[in-house]
Amino acid sequence: MRVRAPKDFWAGLIFVAIGGGFILLAMQHRYGDMHRMGPAMFPTLVGALLALLGAIVAARGLVLSGEAAPRFHLRPLAVSLLAIVLFGVALEWLGLVAAVTVLVLVGACAARQVRPLESVALAAALVLFSVAVFVWLLGLPLRLWPGS
Repeated sequence: MRVRAPKDFWAGLIFVAIGGGFILLAMQHRYGDMHRMGPAMFPTLVGALLALLGAIVAARGLVLSGEAAPRFHLRPLAVSLLAIVLFGVALEWLGLVAAVTVLVLVGACAARQVRPLESVALAAALVLFSVAVFVWLLGLPLRLWPGS
């Protein structure tokens, strides 16, 4: 069997894998029945629907012609994951302002053309937005600075 639309085929398989993961994780909880739904029912149904949708998309990739899958680039994925990990570490030790700044500046390095001035401006805007929403409006007890 030949894959005619690799982009659709692989996207469908990813949907099936994520849906299967939802179902497996939901199995740790009580399922219940339709009259008294347990905590596992909704994730199981969503996972099953996602897996079904993924199977349909993957089957279309076997039947209909389509685009080839784009080349996989490891650098943007690795830099994005590093930015997220550094955000978590910086939030714990340095506070919200430094964590958001680190996230934006390291995450910007995932692109080939890094524009330092735009990255710094975006970091400043997101720091203001994050502090306004999470600290002032929602009142979350987040440290802004290392000593606070």
